[in-house]
Amino acid sequence: MKKIYLIRHAQSESNAGKCIRPNADINITKLGQGQAQTLSHWLGHHIDTPIDKVFVSPYVRTQQTAQPFLTTLSDVPVEMIEPLHEFNYLAYDHIKDMSFSKLVKVSDEYWQRADKHFQANDSTESYVQFVGRVRQTRQIFADLPDGTYVAFGHGMWLGMLMWQLLHHDNEHRLMNMHAFRQFELLVRPKNCEVYLLTGDELAITKVRARGDED
Repeated sequence: MKKIYLIRHAQSESNAGKCIRPNADINITKLGQGQAQTLSHWLGHHIDTPIDKVFVSPYVRTQQTAQPFLTTLSDVPVEMIEPLHEFNYLAYDHIKDMSFSKLVKVSDEYWQRADKHFQANDSTESYVQFVGRVRQTRQIFADLPDGTYVAFGHGMWLGMLMWQLLHHDNEHRLMNMHAFRQFELLVRPKNCEVYLLTGDELAITKVRARGDED
């Protein structure tokens, strides 16, 4: 039996509207540090089988969220999965001097335009590339042997995973950006919520809502 616990990172600076950094360099906040500690306690009390491996994305906020839990483990390998990172569709050079209200407007305009092939610059990716990257990570997960794994990831990434599973990889439905955006905003996991992916993607279930044992 394979179990993969999928977790959205703790509150980040951008979640709190505090600063704009390159996507990969966004830190968790002081509140996020407390959330990560509480999450570590929850994981330690609710995962009842030995953990075979912990995964993080290349983005700092997932690594910072994982750190309290990692200090409770011994001899459990940690692996960075590059395609586990969040959707990176806004070019930092274009948004670095924007207010958060302007940033939200620019983001909304991107989704309204719904150009699945649009790529702002070489440091960003298109929607099509994002879809493919989530599929790539799913294949990495599918290739894992039976066991128990914990993966620290991102909200929109998890939304795309759910979108793909919901539509059984139907290409036409996956590429409907307007529909995905509406879905993703409805289901986006809150910081430190935990989902469980069982078997070879037979089912995904929320097992910890934010606030559990907080």
